[in-house]
Amino acid sequence: MERKMLENSMNRSHDYDKILTRLTTILQRLYEGESLSVTELAEEFNVSAKTIQRDFNERLVRFPIQKCGRRWRMQEGFRIEKINDLENSLTLEILETVAKGFGNEFARRSNSLLSKLKNGTAAPIISYVSFEDISGHAELFKLLEESIVSTLAIDFVYHDKPRSAHPYRIVNFDGYWYLLAREGEKVKKFHIPEIADLAVTNETFNVDSKLKERLEWALNAWFDPDAEPFTLHLTARAAIVKYLKRRPLSPTQTMEAHSEGSDVLISLKVSCKEEALALLKPWIPDIAVISPVELKDAFEDLLKRGVDFQTGHDVFR
Repeated sequence: MERKMLENSMNRSHDYDKILTRLTTILQRLYEGESLSVTELAEEFNVSAKTIQRDFNERLVRFPIQKCGRRWRMQEGFRIEKINDLENSLTLEILETVAKGFGNEFARRSNSLLSKLKNGTAAPIISYVSFEDISGHAELFKLLEESIVSTLAIDFVYHDKPRSAHPYRIVNFDGYWYLLAREGEKVKKFHIPEIADLAVTNETFNVDSKLKERLEWALNAWFDPDAEPFTLHLTARAAIVKYLKRRPLSPTQTMEAHSEGSDVLISLKVSCKEEALALLKPWIPDIAVISPVELKDAFEDLLKRGVDFQTGHDVFR
């Protein structure tokens, strides 16, 4: 009796594997743009036409497929087609190189998808953009995304402390991934790989439209969404102006001529002193703060501490 039950279980497992393989193959071919016939598929997989009909009408009903005449195909906009356009091909090459910075597993999966779109050609493009490896956190990102889209509160553990929050945005600052969420009356940043035991609740929350708008201005991990933004006035040396034109410090950046020596006056919005200082550090010594005075003093103090540290560790003096 036990042997017969085991055999039946093995047979069901074998049947399940065959169904899964068949459905996966059908979906892949549909996504690649093929139109498929029930009769031809039944012959190919050695099953009845009724079985294939059931695949389309029941097992694959949630996918964006449609029947056109006697054949099935993917709906317009969902097919994966080869790219021949030069600009689109270049875009794919850049995406492929950037994906390598997300970790080996992420790169493997993204490159597998991108290869379906490419024509087998490779452009000599190398990207040194680096992101922390998120390969082992796919499920966590998926749950966070679902909670944000559905405006559902989340419970989780962070730094060994239970938390409850309203999630607003997943962001990347300087290669590190953060969740911006409201916890009580405060908006906080949580380093996503350090989030544990995440659970999406059934509690919905109302999105604060003003907060959502302010999050669009976030420049780095020091951003303070609870602070009132203010204008930062800077002077940039002529040597770096072209770089600040190519990639502005902020979406709110504006420039105007400052002197005949081609230095430039720059204005932009920041949320707090810490955000501004972190933004300016990479541009030392070619940038100076004009106002506000408090930030000018803080920047000068930062420069002085850097010089003091360097002087104190100069082994050749």
